[in-house]
Amino acid sequence: MSISHFQATNVNPQGLSALIRNLGRDCPPTQYLREFLKNAIEACQRTHQPNSQITIDLNPEVLETQQLHKIAFTDNGDGMTGEQMLTLLNSLSASGAVTNEHQNYGVGAKISAMTRNHAGILYESWKGGLGHAILIRYEPENDLFGIQGVEEDGQTNYLLKLDESYKPAFIKEHGTRVTLFGMEYAQDTMLPPEGVWFGRDDWIEHILNMRFFQLPNNIKIETRHGYYHDVRDFHRNYLKPLTGYQPFLDSISLNKGSLRLGNANYYWWILKESVPVHGHAALINQGEIFERKEHWENTLALFGILVGRNRLVIYVEPDDVEQNTPRTNLLHHDGSPVVWQGWQEAFRTHMPQEIKDFLDSLLNNAAQRSHTQNIRKRLKALMQLFILSGYKPLPTESYKASEDPNDPKHLVAVVGDEDPGKAEDKPKSQQDADESSDHPDQAHDSADSENASDTDLQAAVPDEPELNLFPQVKWTNEERSPSLVGMAAEYLQESHVILANRDFKGFKDLITYFMNQYANNEEITELVISSVNEGVEQALMESVAGILSLEGSHERWDNPHHRNAALSMEALTTTVMQRYWMASYISQNLKEKMSASLHQS
Repeated sequence: MSISHFQATNVNPQGLSALIRNLGRDCPPTQYLREFLKNAIEACQRTHQPNSQITIDLNPEVLETQQLHKIAFTDNGDGMTGEQMLTLLNSLSASGAVTNEHQNYGVGAKISAMTRNHAGILYESWKGGLGHAILIRYEPENDLFGIQGVEEDGQTNYLLKLDESYKPAFIKEHGTRVTLFGMEYAQDTMLPPEGVWFGRDDWIEHILNMRFFQLPNNIKIETRHGYYHDVRDFHRNYLKPLTGYQPFLDSISLNKGSLRLGNANYYWWILKESVPVHGHAALINQGEIFERKEHWENTLALFGILVGRNRLVIYVEPDDVEQNTPRTNLLHHDGSPVVWQGWQEAFRTHMPQEIKDFLDSLLNNAAQRSHTQNIRKRLKALMQLFILSGYKPLPTESYKASEDPNDPKHLVAVVGDEDPGKAEDKPKSQQDADESSDHPDQAHDSADSENASDTDLQAAVPDEPELNLFPQVKWTNEERSPSLVGMAAEYLQESHVILANRDFKGFKDLITYFMNQYANNEEITELVISSVNEGVEQALMESVAGILSLEGSHERWDNPHHRNAALSMEALTTTVMQRYWMASYISQNLKEKMSASLHQS
């Protein structure tokens, strides 16, 4: 068929305005910061000159002549000729060199900024010493985005020549300045957009540092701090270097490292205490940070971080991803969304020893002694009640095989447990000393309940694999595990571990209740805590084991949604709020411990 019989797709002006608005809606309100900085970086890199400079500051001419604060992005990059400005700035097609690594260079800046700057975006650019200006704005009467013309000598000019006096000081032969005027001409565009919780002093610095993992070290990049203070107040109003997030994380970390696993690079940091950063995970692509997961979205547990999730930062830099068109998320090359599971599993399997040691130290410092082994022995007699018809033991990562995969009797405990050989290597007196603590939260069982050591438990597990149905319990607190604030416990399915929150008020109330019964006798404090902990642990272990055993009994329990709901922090919290059963159990347990203690003395 001849090309003469083909009609190309067309977009009318009103349809293009609707498209711009829809694309702009996909961009977060601070996206334009990234776009204009990225454009400026690439413009500087194309010059291959060592004195490249970028500032994100207010436009001084607008401030001086009109007393308005307008944000401006200025660089001494390669700049544009007047013809290039007319061609590139009024088009949504790709601009810049064809060989540029960013396919849509320039498009993102226009899309993310035009819908939020109806009053105009002023482009001023110099090339070969000559300067030109173009104003792009929104025309509401006809619902159009485009270049604003100016009447001169009876004709409309869309490209204005600039006098030398308009040129910023550090621009010599070439460079560009872009000024944003906002939705209304009187708007202060140096202020953070609505919804940005950083203050007006340094919000630009925070947003860009959290977006850029690395910035070119051969380009001087600065942002204005405290613009609203008197310009002569150099202590509160000054230009501040922009470094990117990696140097900042390095400066607040106790330890850091990187490793290569499969098709991705991994970077990790152990943060110092009381730093202004929450633990989180994120992805990296082309030196930028994406999909930052923190606070309630924190996914570090899936990387194997059981405790201390507010102290760990993990970034993954995969090979086979690219940025979507508005550059807000990452996609695989075929357009499918990225899935973290494979990267998380790889990190759990090959967790750096420094992080393992850190987690061990937190568990040892924050946790009471677990009663898991004694409860497992106690529940062994009731095992048949937990194995319903259709139940199959769930594969977990609580235990891993020895070097000999055919040897079922060599298993080691999860990260955080002591090495089985350590207890055997120590004399009995040293083991007793290790089990003692001057911390009031450290709990002890009676002599009868402690006959089996951790080593004995680990040796017994391979002969009774069904006992893996019962998860281990690790104690933590709300400082080290912020996700547990107000909650009793959390079940981590990947490692088959229950994290119990010793700060949970329901547990503290039980301790207070029994201490009051014994007139706050300090001699039995540890026995009370031990009995409360043991009751809590047994309730949690039975609840989780009971839910896991239901798999295969009915289609509802084969549905992950229903199982996850039953294993949620809220469900486990309600489990341990049974006051009558819990108080009865603790009372009996406490009497047995007191009796055993009297016999020993």
